[in-house]
Amino acid sequence: MDNFGPIILIEVVLIFGGVLLFAWWQLRDLRKEREKDAKNNAQDLAQDK
Repeated sequence: MDNFGPIILIEVVLIFGGVLLFAWWQLRDLRKEREKDAKNNAQDLAQDK
């Protein structure tokens, strides 16, 4: 195998896709945590009244 270009291209695509997937997962998790915190804060304010 003298030409490693296609293999390198496939690896780059897989790594880039993995990074994008990880970033999406983290942002989704952050959104869920923020929504949960906002819900808890609203409940705390309702209980304080």
